[in-house]
Amino acid sequence: MLKYKKTLVLLAVTMVAAFYLFWPGFKPDLSATPSLYMKVSASFGTDQGRGNVVGIEPYMEPLDYATPARFEAKLAGYLEIAAHQGWIGENTIVLLPEHIGTWLLAMGQKSRVYEAKDTSAAMLPIMSHNLVGMVKNLFIFDDESQWEAALIRTRTPEVAAALYDVYSSLAKRFGVTLVTGSSAIMTPGIYPDTLSYGHGPIFNASFVFTPDGKPIEDAVRKVHPVPSEIGFTKASKAEFLPTFPVAGRTLGVLVCADSWFEDTTAYLAGSGVDLLLVPSFLTGTTWDAPWQGYQGDMPQTHGWQSDVGSITEGEAWIKYALPAKAAKHNIRFGMNVFLKGNMWGQKGAGRALIWQDGTLHVGRGGDDGAALYNLWLD
Repeated sequence: MLKYKKTLVLLAVTMVAAFYLFWPGFKPDLSATPSLYMKVSASFGTDQGRGNVVGIEPYMEPLDYATPARFEAKLAGYLEIAAHQGWIGENTIVLLPEHIGTWLLAMGQKSRVYEAKDTSAAMLPIMSHNLVGMVKNLFIFDDESQWEAALIRTRTPEVAAALYDVYSSLAKRFGVTLVTGSSAIMTPGIYPDTLSYGHGPIFNASFVFTPDGKPIEDAVRKVHPVPSEIGFTKASKAEFLPTFPVAGRTLGVLVCADSWFEDTTAYLAGSGVDLLLVPSFLTGTTWDAPWQGYQGDMPQTHGWQSDVGSITEGEAWIKYALPAKAAKHNIRFGMNVFLKGNMWGQKGAGRALIWQDGTLHVGRGGDDGAALYNLWLD
């Protein structure tokens, strides 16, 4: 009889533990408008009727990804501020930061996901409610970071369709060319009403939507993933980078670390790019912290090694990334923006870099709020 009671107690404890572990929580409260946390806005140059680039450094929080509609409302809030400033016009190009769309894999969940303190706690309920897809993708693919990769693949069909709808809507609503930052999705590309099709590798990819709400050319797939991405994303090649004819210019897009390398920047410069836009996400360090050196891929030259620990992270971005590469390859205009916010403990950092025909402007926005930057082109 005692043994039977012990078994019942053990079973009850196991059921309670399992319920707590997989319980998704309650329906999140989405009644309040997403907070924008605006801190800084600045404009460079003068309007000469040749268009402009508006760079958005949004401050994102988990609840901003609860639904595609809320995600769109958050981004639209920044665009409305830019419009009020007179920065939205017929030839406006809008730049979003890296990984802005990756976190949409958390859409459609309950409160436990959005209240989680770290990514592990947030991802567990999502995985448990997508078990069939998770098991299938764990069985088919052999990725180094197998759980993260399986989750991205499982969620990609919904996420890619939602991203298409949101970006298309924003581009049409504001009449702008939209550079979508980036998202980690499976087999990224341009397809009817979605940005992914079929099963295959995961890339960190960006897209360009025109004012008619349609994506053009092809996905921009990251060539040099950083260590935190290598376990679940595949590296592309520089020769696959597309260019985009926009408002009488040749636009090139490099996702974050790709702006540090000669193979990518030289290829785009050789393709006639005169406007280079870079979406970034810097986390695990700060702009003023000592530079830790190249992470993952490294250039063949070794001169940079003496700067490790001797200059700051921000100084390294200026010395080795967009400003240096634009100057070397005579690219007239460029902008680099960074994702800000606190996404389940991953805090965004960085300062916008605005390249104006040989002159560098460094954004004044900190890491505790959002920023908007405008660059008039000539």
